[in-house]
Formats: sequence, C-alpha cells, structure tokens
Amino acid sequence: MSASRRPVFDIISHGPEQTRALGSHLGRHLRVGAVVLLSGAIGAGKTTFVQGLARPLQVEGPVQSPTFTLISEHPGRLADGTPIRLVHVDLYRLSDDGWDLSSTGLEEELDAPDTIVCIEWPDRARHQLPEEYLLIEFVPVADEKRNLRFLPQGAAAHESVQRLRAEAVGQRA
Repeated sequence: MSASRRPVFDIISHGPEQTRALGSHLGRHLRVGAVVLLSGAIGAGKTTFVQGLARPLQVEGPVQSPTFTLISEHPGRLADGTPIRLVHVDLYRLSDDGWDLSSTGLEEELDAPDTIVCIEWPDRARHQLPEEYLLIEFVPVADEKRNLRFLPQGAAAHESVQRLRAEAVGQRA
C-alpha cells in the first residue's frame, strides 16, 4: 500500500527496542478512533511497533502478532484515564482477491467509538479501509535497521505525526 505523496516524517530505527520506543512515542499522540496501517515485509518490525504503541495506552498483557486469530483486542486506557481497546489486526493470511472484511468483524471495530486499530498487511483489504488513517511503511535498510515512513491521511493522523516529529526533532537537538 504505497502512497503517491511524500511522507510527512521518515526516521531510522536501529533495532527492535528503538522500534518499540517509536511506537510508544506515537501511542502518546493517538486519539480514540485512530487507524494505523502497518506495511512491510515479514519480520520488518510491525508487531514490535504495536508492542511499543501499547505501552502509553496502558495495555495489560503481551501484544503478539494475531496472525492465526486475525484480530486481537487489548483493553487499555489513555493518559486521561479514558478506557479504550487496542485492536490489533493481521491480514497476512487473507488473500487480496476480493476478501470481504464484513465476515471478520473488522468493520465493527473500525466503527467502534472506543478503539485504536492497528492493521498489519493493509494491502489485503485496501478497498475496505477507512478514508482517514496513518500508514507506516517499514523499509529494510540493513539487518535490524529500518526506515519508518509515516504517511498520514486525514487531519487527526497528520496532527499525530506532526507531534511525533516535533518530539523526535526535540530529542535530537
């Protein structure tokens, strides 16, 4: 799922712990209703990123790839105490030849008022995804090194990335 526009933000992660840290930083800036699409090869760090994103959302228990279950729900809370559900979706096992997401329950999760949804392998359902989202492309650079490219679609996603970018630039200074 490649966007034709330029990314708002690119950053290099040098390994899994840094990928988790980037996820954690983004998690602090997401609002209820956010949809995060994670695109990249197997082993690129998508689930690792979601593990980090879950930290500031006060998600209890481990966040693992839902490859065999398709959708995993994790209760959590925003910083202000608002209860949320982190919905982690992995569409890897679905074919991209006309799969209907209505049979998976994902449509309901995307419309739920208390969720933040992270979807791995979003290309498998590209015609059934919401209009507003944050696409993160994981591009391998070297062994564990990845370029994370943030491509927001919509005002809320753009704001989240701008806050993440300001935070990252502030830490480099």
